[in-house]
Amino acid sequence: MLCALPAPAEGWQPAEIRPSASSVADALAAYRNATGHAALGYENRRETWTYVNGTHRLPVAVAVRGDDVRVDVTLEGATYSAGRFGGVRWRSDANGIAHRTRSDLQSDAIDRVPDALFGFRPQDCELAGETPDAWVLADRPAGDRVHWLFIDRKSGLLVKSVLREGKVVETATFDHFATVYGVVRPQHWHVSDSNGVDDGIDVTVDSITPGAVSSATVELPPPSGRRVFAVPDSSRDRVELPAHFFPGGHIAVDVGLAGRQSEFLLDTGTASITLDASAARAFGAVVLQHTTIPAMTVGALRMEDVSVLAIPFGGRVSGILGYDFFFGHVVHIDYRGKRVEVLTGAAAAAPFSDPSVTVLPAGVEEGLPLTQAEIGTAFGEFALDTGSPRLYVLQPFARRYRSEIDARWTRLAERARVVRYLEGAIEVVPYRAADFHFGPQHYRNVDLGVEVPSGAPDAIEIPFDGIIGTDVLQQFELWFDFDSGRVGMRYTG
Repeated sequence: MLCALPAPAEGWQPAEIRPSASSVADALAAYRNATGHAALGYENRRETWTYVNGTHRLPVAVAVRGDDVRVDVTLEGATYSAGRFGGVRWRSDANGIAHRTRSDLQSDAIDRVPDALFGFRPQDCELAGETPDAWVLADRPAGDRVHWLFIDRKSGLLVKSVLREGKVVETATFDHFATVYGVVRPQHWHVSDSNGVDDGIDVTVDSITPGAVSSATVELPPPSGRRVFAVPDSSRDRVELPAHFFPGGHIAVDVGLAGRQSEFLLDTGTASITLDASAARAFGAVVLQHTTIPAMTVGALRMEDVSVLAIPFGGRVSGILGYDFFFGHVVHIDYRGKRVEVLTGAAAAAPFSDPSVTVLPAGVEEGLPLTQAEIGTAFGEFALDTGSPRLYVLQPFARRYRSEIDARWTRLAERARVVRYLEGAIEVVPYRAADFHFGPQHYRNVDLGVEVPSGAPDAIEIPFDGIIGTDVLQQFELWFDFDSGRVGMRYTG
């Protein structure tokens, strides 16, 4: 798995925090008094900003409608979007494919918009402590990571926010405060991270204009805006891809990058098409971890001006065919026959109506397919991840069913082992469970890993219940239909 879904990292906090004799009410009262009261109409507005990253100046358009917000960043003629709608954060890359970001631990530098700029709910906050100059609030919005908010004790203003995304710690430092339509707010801030890949972002507010903003402006972009890989010959209803199957179930696919051949991992657990940063630089500047490939081919499939996330990861493969690749067609993986092909919707109708194929709903809103599975009498939401090698039960499931695990599962070792992903690490202890139900199959005495709290500096904490990796998936013939939110599966043993 190369993208995991994070929950608030309860065991981590910024290092400089110390205990405080104050209360959360003290900090919130100071903040309210300092920031003032917005003028009528300010809750709906448009803003323009400028991002400065090294020598690059990027125009930014912002739309705010109450608690909802959308931010569009233009980079080399391509538009990247991010926002918050109905309390859910989302992003859309320049391929026009959007997803919620609760699941996105790929440290996407281009959408690092400090959420607290647009307000936070006091009821979600607790006082974590203080520094010599500030109170520190832990803002824990439902379904999101912890936002650490630093409230200056002299001015009462929000002067810094910190967000941990996997192993990357993102810090926004605010300054140049001014009163705008009754609200004291920063006109400049700097966003930095701990990965050392880019120079961070200096952000300047250029204009703020109150006015009507429609709901459609700030909600997740509709599917109609997607750009997908397509077969130039529209008469072909299926195309086999040049694929290589490795021991353990990983699949690599030959990919052409503007005429250069590379090998990419086919990974349902990654939220973007991803290219190793060193390889990406051959195609031009990498700005805020993004670049555009003029043309990309996967077998007979082709797409122009492909937006890719460019991060360093090295290894045998040059890149990852993640979330974006799976739209516009059905991806068929036949592990036994060592074959990968893409089908049109019409061609896929036959396997999805075949009585020997079990069809499971698979929600893909989080950037990877999630479906139900059962272990004994416990059940939960598991990711189907062609990039992860094992069956894992994660901490939300383990906490919810702790008594059943202790009573009915067999622990196979005392010590945990570290499992490392691109975004960070988890620690798991091996167990054996008597029963595992997944799709059409019922397994007896299945071995799996149960996640335990980790003290690793790059630890990630994942909020869904588990991962079904290739040790299970390679026993099936699979049809991934992201457009319809379903997966077909036929057991092949």
